[in-house]
Amino acid sequence: MKGKRFALLAVFALLAGGCTEEVEVVEMGDGLHAGLYGGWVVSEAEGLGIAAAHGLFIFSESGHYSQMWVPSWDRAFLPENQEDATEAQMAEAYMGFVANSGRYVVEGNSIMYEAYMARDPQYMARFEPMGGEGNARTMNYQLNDDGTLTLEWVADDWFTAESRVVLRRPGAASED
Repeated sequence: MKGKRFALLAVFALLAGGCTEEVEVVEMGDGLHAGLYGGWVVSEAEGLGIAAAHGLFIFSESGHYSQMWVPSWDRAFLPENQEDATEAQMAEAYMGFVANSGRYVVEGNSIMYEAYMARDPQYMARFEPMGGEGNARTMNYQLNDDGTLTLEWVADDWFTAESRVVLRRPGAASED
């Protein structure tokens, strides 16, 4: 039990620590999709339950992505002394966090992505190289004149046509 708690707390500490430093925005590459590359934080969302300003999406020039977000402001808090947390409290806090990363390809204004790593082991296990059926999702993207990025998920078994998020660069106007 204590080993599981330590591992979970270590992951949260690394994630939180990695998101607290101010990041210099650098445009990578000069290809057709160069404006997409780099880090983006959630500015507004519809249909996903994402709490605005509590999400981080990263798209690399090499075709890898990472996305992490907290779907609700009602996320469970752990006790101040986290060693006193019950397994149920740990599970409730853990389930209020979405994280996955993997590879993506861009065709036109669509991004198809597949998770290699995910908080949910069942989602992760469906990645094709691991023998599963694949877990590809598709979203349309638009780089806007105001410097934001809009992502709209294509309706499938989980997302609806109303699933949309607007992202901005870290450190851009408003709080991070």
